[in-house]
Amino acid sequence: MPGILKVGMTERTPEARLCEANASDTWRPPTPYKIEFAKKVSNPSQKEKTLHTLLEQYTDRIHPRREFFRVSQEEVRKFFDLMDGEMWTETCEKDEEEEEEEEEDTSSESAPRVKATAAKGCRDMTKCFTDGQRIRHTIGINKTWIGIYDSSKNGIVYDGKTLSLNKFAESHYKSERPDRCSSVNAWKECECEVDGKWISTYSLPG
Repeated sequence: MPGILKVGMTERTPEARLCEANASDTWRPPTPYKIEFAKKVSNPSQKEKTLHTLLEQYTDRIHPRREFFRVSQEEVRKFFDLMDGEMWTETCEKDEEEEEEEEEDTSSESAPRVKATAAKGCRDMTKCFTDGQRIRHTIGINKTWIGIYDSSKNGIVYDGKTLSLNKFAESHYKSERPDRCSSVNAWKECECEVDGKWISTYSLPG
C-alpha cells in the first residue's frame, strides 16, 4: 500500500508480531507486511497512544480505529527520534503460545486504552449523564470540543445545537478534519467530567 504505514506496538518482538499479522486474514494488505523499523522503549502502550495522537493530528488516519496512516517513513522516524530507547536490530522467533496483539485504541490522549474485549458499560445518555455534566471529545492533541448534557432534551448542547453523543463527535471531525471519514464510536472516544476529573465514557456503570 504505497504511502501507507501501519504503526503499532507489541510487548514481544517485532518479528513475532510480523508473523502474526501476515498469518491473519483481517486487515492484511495485498502483499505481506514487512518491518521498516522498530524501537525498543519503556511503557510502549503509552508511547503508541501518544504517537497515534500526533500522527492523527498531523497526517491522515485511514480508519478511526485502526493503525494505518498516510505518512512517509521519514516523518515517523522523526517521531521515533524523540523517544528514548534503542532501535531494534535482533531477530527472534515467534512464540506460538502468545495471544494476538490488540489493535484498537483511542484518539484522545487522556482517555485510557480500551481493549476490544472489555465489557461495555452504559449506553443510555439518560442513565449515563447528569443534567449540566460536561462532555468532551478530543482530536489529536489540542482540538477539543466541550459540550453540556441537557437532560430535558437528552442531548449534548454545543454551539447552540443539541446532538446525540455520536453526532457530537462526528460533527467535531467534520469541522476539524473534513478530509477524514466522520464515522466514529463516540462512546470510546468521548469523556465526561466526574468530580472534576475527565473519565472515558466507554465503561460507565449503567
